[in-house]
Amino acid sequence: MKKLFSSILWSFRLAWKTCPTTLVSVALSLAVIACIPLSQSLLIGNTVSALSGSNGGAAWIYIVALALVVGINIIAKRWVISNMLILKSKVNYRVHCMLNNRLSTFPLSDIGSTKSQEDIRAAREAISKQELQVHTMSVMTLVSAFAMVLLLCLNIANVSIVAAIFAALCSLPLSIAMVILAKRDYAIYTLMYEDYRAENYYLDNLMAQSRAQELHLMRASRFFSQRVASWRRRAAGRELSLESVRGIISVVAGLLCSVLLFASLYFLVDSGANISYVAGSLIGIIACVDATQEVGYSFGQIINGALSVQQFRRVCDSDTYDHASEIKTSNPNHENISKIICKDVSVQYEGVSSFALKDINLELMNNQMIAVVGASGAGKTTLINAILGITPIAQGSITYKGAFSESKYNMLANVGLVSQDYGRYE
Repeated sequence: MKKLFSSILWSFRLAWKTCPTTLVSVALSLAVIACIPLSQSLLIGNTVSALSGSNGGAAWIYIVALALVVGINIIAKRWVISNMLILKSKVNYRVHCMLNNRLSTFPLSDIGSTKSQEDIRAAREAISKQELQVHTMSVMTLVSAFAMVLLLCLNIANVSIVAAIFAALCSLPLSIAMVILAKRDYAIYTLMYEDYRAENYYLDNLMAQSRAQELHLMRASRFFSQRVASWRRRAAGRELSLESVRGIISVVAGLLCSVLLFASLYFLVDSGANISYVAGSLIGIIACVDATQEVGYSFGQIINGALSVQQFRRVCDSDTYDHASEIKTSNPNHENISKIICKDVSVQYEGVSSFALKDINLELMNNQMIAVVGASGAGKTTLINAILGITPIAQGSITYKGAFSESKYNMLANVGLVSQDYGRYE
């Protein structure tokens, strides 16, 4: 719970720093929307009462006021949606900049570690899921919905407390259903994302010309095509299951809502409320139910958004990775120490009598930039692969920081390779 509140406060501070006017505008609009059901309830009740008393003039005034309230409700909702999209876009830009700026100052000794890579990947995923960006708006929407129900129920409680309780409960079935569906959506969509990712992996191999030719020679094209179709069917099956469950849960929640609405009206009538008050309360309760039926998603987004905020802050707000940048070496010539030394390196491929490389001597210094130039087949790639340990050497030695590199795992843990041909590695 402490982490949840901490994430909410962090999200509000971020939104306030990013676009305070938009945040205030959304808050005021949601406050207006929260008062709409109560206003409709009162105006409908007064209109019915005026018509029952043959007071046509007053009835027309209430009808005009009701029309204005409906118009304000529509405008406020559209205004909220528009400003939420603006706020989301600006927050999205800001968090991307925050993460990129943080990565630009990441200590080199830490950025390649398994933990830091996991944290960076999690921070990237937190941004891509868009839950971090809407965290503040989800909280504000939930608070607005709670205030909406509370205001209406307080008005009904003046006549019957029991009716007010049932009126409040009317908003729960659909909200709870949305919470359940939100959790299920999150789990299913995560699996669907993995399905699509696997599908794209096989599809990318088929679409890349060089890779497709290689698969054709290996007679693996059919296998990859079948895997593309298989992963697509799996994702489609998950989506169909999700929508089926959504329909069943929504129907059950709707039936429960109807029963609770009937109970609320029954206790209102039993308490001696007149027809105008009952009519107004009915409209108000229906308006509340309609306005709060998606609140469950907001609740789910708050929970998931808190997790995304924590993942993001683990990289951007944490000093975990700052210690390495403060480490000082005792050797004043540390930057000039040789990093990679190739001594009399020779490479000979199996089944070939001649050497691909012969007696290569090379010394690569720290922070040094060099270019290996040669004709096609001269052995440039072979040299790089030999240094990395991918291609075994026949003679000579390769050392890294004074230690022999006997396998590719020793070298690849410290040296990066960017190929001219991109590829996906699983």
